[in-house]
Amino acid sequence: MDHLIKKLSELDLVRGDFDYHATRVAMIVVFFVFSCQKWFDYEAHALIPFISNGPLIFWLYPALGVRGAAYFLGSAELLFGLLLLLGFWSRRLAVLGSLGSCATYVATVTIIPFFPDAWAAPAGGFPAATLPFLFLMKDVVLLAASVYLLKRDLLRAAADVSPAQNGIVRQEAMQ
Repeated sequence: MDHLIKKLSELDLVRGDFDYHATRVAMIVVFFVFSCQKWFDYEAHALIPFISNGPLIFWLYPALGVRGAAYFLGSAELLFGLLLLLGFWSRRLAVLGSLGSCATYVATVTIIPFFPDAWAAPAGGFPAATLPFLFLMKDVVLLAASVYLLKRDLLRAAADVSPAQNGIVRQEAMQ
């Protein structure tokens, strides 16, 4: 086993940024696929129990209505997907995209404790969960991926900032 671990750890795939780029591509695909769904009437209505019980997004219906809320979310998801895509070329846009991604999944993960009928009563309740509740659970992983991207994007963008802009004063300047 040690030999296998040593050999695998020497691969360029492991030593490079493959994990970072693969995570970015996966998040771009997720944002584009989910943003497209928001433009269909069936999806706008399917979101009602989620948005209605979201402590951070419940205000969307009174402010925008069912279709407007779906359009708003779809537009935001499309924007964040584009920012993540452009992040391959611009570290600052990468930070904006990963911040938007974090905000998206914080908003959806906060629905989890408030979601009605989360436990399947016909199956005896907890731990048997309903499908809509399980749909939300994937967002826990997507939030973790977003936090990972944000950390990496901030470190990459900070490398582009000069010491003076970063608030770092060199020893020579202090003397």
